Amino acid sequence: MEDNQKQYQFQVNMKGMIELLSEHIYSSPTVFIRELLQNGMDAVTMRKGIDPTFIGQITVTFNGDQLIFQDNGIGLTQDDVHQFLSVIGQSSKRGELADKDLIGKFGIGLLSCLVVSETIVVETRSLYKEESVRWIGHADGTYDVEQIDLLPEIGTKVILNAKRAWRTLFKKSEVKENILFYGSALPIAVSLVEEDTTELILDGNPVWLDPESSKEDLLHYGKEVFKTKFLDVFRLESTTGELQGVAYIIPNKVNSSSTKEHKIFLKRMYLCDQATNLLPEWTSFVRCIINSNALQPTASRESLMNNTVLQETKKELSECFKDYLKTLSLTNIDVLEKIISIHHIYIKSLAAIDTEIMKMFEDYLPFETNQGLMSFGMIKESYREIYYTPSLDDYRQIRRIAGSQKKLVINAAYSYETDLIDKIKRLNSDLIIEKIAPNDILQEFEAAIVKDDTIHEFVNKANAVLKKHYCKAEVKRFEPKDTTAIYIANEDALSSKNIQSLSESANPFASTLKHFKKQEEVMPTLCFNQQNELVEKIMVIDDQELFEALINVLYVQSLMLGGYTINKREMDTFNDALYQFMILGMSSFLPKI
Repeated sequence: MEDNQKQYQFQVNMKGMIELLSEHIYSSPTVFIRELLQNGMDAVTMRKGIDPTFIGQITVTFNGDQLIFQDNGIGLTQDDVHQFLSVIGQSSKRGELADKDLIGKFGIGLLSCLVVSETIVVETRSLYKEESVRWIGHADGTYDVEQIDLLPEIGTKVILNAKRAWRTLFKKSEVKENILFYGSALPIAVSLVEEDTTELILDGNPVWLDPESSKEDLLHYGKEVFKTKFLDVFRLESTTGELQGVAYIIPNKVNSSSTKEHKIFLKRMYLCDQATNLLPEWTSFVRCIINSNALQPTASRESLMNNTVLQETKKELSECFKDYLKTLSLTNIDVLEKIISIHHIYIKSLAAIDTEIMKMFEDYLPFETNQGLMSFGMIKESYREIYYTPSLDDYRQIRRIAGSQKKLVINAAYSYETDLIDKIKRLNSDLIIEKIAPNDILQEFEAAIVKDDTIHEFVNKANAVLKKHYCKAEVKRFEPKDTTAIYIANEDALSSKNIQSLSESANPFASTLKHFKKQEEVMPTLCFNQQNELVEKIMVIDDQELFEALINVLYVQSLMLGGYTINKREMDTFNDALYQFMILGMSSFLPKI
């Protein structure tokens, strides 16, 4: 460095730092409870590393608006106090334990106490030195250190006096709730002391981490935590993530877009309730309680860092879920069928990407068909030929007509269903599985019986009416006979119709869209049923107004039956036709002059 240069240190604005913690880094002021639990647990862990027989404990004492967190951990010397408590960002965790067993890491946790208290008083006695020290940190960035009389026990006390705005957080009921929220998995006894009463609220042995816990114990615990009576529970583990936990099967259908609340612990300290980057998407039918000793937290300690360890852990958790389903298929088929009936969307999404699961659960997977909801096992037992359509509009058009022709059609418009059916076809070469479209149904209808020019004249007259709807008429014979007409349009035909509608509107893009229309456009078809009594009568009507009104009504009715959206012009046409019927009906009662 040149002689004319001087080196300066950054100055920290403590007030700004506290505002940053309270408003941006920490989501709730109650995290000071978590940070105090972490510090106490880490101090005990370090002492236990020296003496494996040592039994740690944390005591929380209430004295009005004052709160005292006390642990019997390793304690701090005066040098430690200057080195670790007074340097922002410097963690007091050191040595081999710092990376392996300790919870805290970022060295700013204690500052969270200044969000709720004007000062932090730390009184400590070290395992290594016969002295006791008091450190007082102030919100303005200053601190005091003094040597005090030797404390009776090794360990550390943190004394906080509540700011007026946060007095409620220092009440016993609030502190108890937050200790149970953040520290329910900690392997340490935690007691609350108020006046002459002591209450043990944690014993260091949570049910879900106890390998001896029964399924009944786990289900009872899950009901208490999530307020839900779950369908089943199974254990989770990952070697890479040093992870243990349990997964509860939700007893009702869940929305894939809804927030999934879990309980995620890191080194047995609560971290967050979201596991979006840890659990596979298809596991949305579970609520999990998980503890990991190897995953890394973000700086706020409220989410997990997305790194290679997490990605490998995610793969191992996927295997846990798959193993659970495989085991159920061998040991408890009733529970498996319940899970599939409720959560088949997620099981299908897994089967679509996992051939082994596909082979195992193929027969159990339910599909919506024109014959009702059926398992694939029932479908292949009952039908020699199986049809499917990936379009919901197409399914709506053909479901009723296909049923009258004894065809089974699967609605494969839902997520993963087309992929599933393609995979089933590849795995079952003996099955006849074909894609079907409305035009296929139309081609299979029986041709109309032509005796004279009646049908030809009817089609011409109907086409003149339907022209404004960008639709053409056709006459065939099909079942059921009570169906007067069916509207049939594939995707190309519907696209052409929509472009045509736009071209007749004031839409500024209409001319551009029309430019891209295909040379040979396919128009939607309104197929009239010659076997239908009403259609037979319409064919011989001479009254042009009545004929036009009837064709318009049948057109809109066929759209409704097909599940299509009715636009304003079509609705107006329908209303006008009804008005024509009313006028024609009234005229028959008027006296002739």
